[in-house]
Amino acid sequence: MSTKQLTETITDGGIHLTNFFNGRLLTAEDLLTEQTANRQQHQQLGRAIGEGIITGLQVEQAAGTGAPAATLTVSAGLALNRQGQVLSLPVDTDVALVPAAQQQAADAGLFATCEPPQSMLTPTGKGVYILVLSPASGFEGRAQMSGLSVQGVVGPACGSKYAVEGVQFGLVALDVNNLPGISDSTRSQLIQLMLMNDAASLSKLRNLLAYACFGTETQQGFFSDPFQLINGESPYIAYGALDALRSIGSLTDCDVPLALLYWTLNGIQFVDAWSVRRRLIEPAVTAHWPLLLGERRAGEAEAMFLQFEEQIHDIRTKESNLASLVVTQRFAYLPPVGLLPIVGSILLPIPASGSPIGFDVQTFFSSLASQDVALTDGNLLRSLQHEALYHEPIDLSTTTRIQLYLIWENIKAIEAQKSSQLALVFASHTLPYQGVARFGYAHWHLSRFAPLVI
Repeated sequence: MSTKQLTETITDGGIHLTNFFNGRLLTAEDLLTEQTANRQQHQQLGRAIGEGIITGLQVEQAAGTGAPAATLTVSAGLALNRQGQVLSLPVDTDVALVPAAQQQAADAGLFATCEPPQSMLTPTGKGVYILVLSPASGFEGRAQMSGLSVQGVVGPACGSKYAVEGVQFGLVALDVNNLPGISDSTRSQLIQLMLMNDAASLSKLRNLLAYACFGTETQQGFFSDPFQLINGESPYIAYGALDALRSIGSLTDCDVPLALLYWTLNGIQFVDAWSVRRRLIEPAVTAHWPLLLGERRAGEAEAMFLQFEEQIHDIRTKESNLASLVVTQRFAYLPPVGLLPIVGSILLPIPASGSPIGFDVQTFFSSLASQDVALTDGNLLRSLQHEALYHEPIDLSTTTRIQLYLIWENIKAIEAQKSSQLALVFASHTLPYQGVARFGYAHWHLSRFAPLVI
């Protein structure tokens, strides 16, 4: 470390730009320097904005009779990686996870910080993988050369006309056996679930993998010792499966995670985007208190909500026995707030015929929630969800009572036959109560405060 004086110009490690002046002889290297400087400036801006997916890049299994079983469809979109590079997929693309052997096109060298490119990982057996998007580049077209070169005058020749920025897809293996940040109990449970192929086991495996990526178990240590520092930083500046993969170099700062998938010899069992997909998140404001300040944890809470809703949607569309399902058989964790489609019941303000398809409240939550359901207004949902961004997920193995709500406007819409699906809102007991009294309409005991069941 060198000592500098006040007002002394510091250029160490600065971006080099070509200095243009009349009479200067320009070469390709001079113009390349200018292009590189422009790219570095854009990357600095990108790092200031943050990392994550800006728009699109939704991942799902390819549909249609002609689509191979090991093919994913990724929608067009934009993302920023940790290097500040913009990754653009201009059109919806089918991605074959077991591609035919082909020669890699020559790289144009536009992304030197990301070289050498990772070789394509091909799933050959049962395992968990993360689909990532990474920068790539290539040459297109041909341009005639003047015949002048550093060797002097040569015969007419051609060179590549364009260096084109692009992207490539890759798979990163997530080794459950060696994954840090999870308890031995969770590891054993994951390994055991990977031996099963029934719907309940696959659902719980999906849920546990998601919360391993969220780093839920690791973060509990912060509350026990919030002042702990390692090399001047909180040990919780990095947590979860994605950071673990970065620490061993399997996942690089050039990669943007798009989705987690579980692969067996029978092909893809499930694709879970929100386990690893994140919206654009600014860099942490401090390395001492990353779990209390900054956007990352709030962004992960959003992902918890969306991951649950996506998994519930998949269960609804693939299974017919919804009313008999129990939450602890399918999930180990729930987001702080979630919405669940439920069936009508004589215990609820509408008859069963008003909402015939969905989960049964008493069966699904069993003793984890009070038997009575409070009423709330639709205009309170957004504030409830916003508050939930700053709460921890619901651990179904240790949680106290989960608060349940019905939405007043949803009930009225079903009565008017403008809706056929009753919605239940569940919330962590740590969230402020949002019940609203509706005397004369609901049960006499549904008031401003939810009844307690001892």
